[in-house]
Amino acid sequence: MKTLPAASFAAALALASFPSIASAAPCGTENLLAGKKPSASQAVKGDVGIVTDGTVGPEGAEWNAPVTVTLENANASITYDLGEPRQISAITMQGDANDTYKVMGSLDGSPASYKLIAEFANVVNTGHGLRTRATSVTPTTVRYLRVGEANGDNYFSISEFGAYCKAPTPFPPGMKIVDVPPTAAPDSQATPKPGSDTGRWALLLTAVALALAWLAYKTITRPSGDAADATKSADKPAEPPPSDKPPTT
Repeated sequence: MKTLPAASFAAALALASFPSIASAAPCGTENLLAGKKPSASQAVKGDVGIVTDGTVGPEGAEWNAPVTVTLENANASITYDLGEPRQISAITMQGDANDTYKVMGSLDGSPASYKLIAEFANVVNTGHGLRTRATSVTPTTVRYLRVGEANGDNYFSISEFGAYCKAPTPFPPGMKIVDVPPTAAPDSQATPKPGSDTGRWALLLTAVALALAWLAYKTITRPSGDAADATKSADKPAEPPPSDKPPTT
């Protein structure tokens, strides 16, 4: 029976300790985040599952339509674990038009290890409401992907986020569109952000309007000076007619 030399045996053992090329994850055009739940999120309001469910709102839909989650501040983010290191070369997102959103990546998930992969631009020049962005990036190998850290008008929302090893054709790919109301007016201010002071202002304005209406009513119903004098004269008893009888001495 033949035996391997010691050096050959050690080399074979070393190779066996690394994943083989055949077992490496293939680089396809599928969405690596499809159906994934986030591994972490912070300051996000809504069902985070909808961010990777493959559905979007029509372009120009209201910024906080039911297909979105809202980011409560500029530090809010959603993080995904791909399960193993994967190469990323293309990403997509649908979110509020007049904000920027960062995409960060990490191999081990430690806070200091996240690096900027891309930043989705403010695209309000194409229209208000929900708008889709898609971009190719320098191929980067990561296990964890984070989206958020928005900058803009403090009305932040995301309806869909996707990542690809290779960009599919067409790019961005088609998504199922959910019928939701279009944005009601220029800018996302048309629908108040949760927690805004709009309700208090509405109550104050209502109180002011009622006060003005009361003053107007009093002004209209109060008699003028001449009318008031006439009213008083009418209420005063009439003086008796002068007597023809000469005064007594």
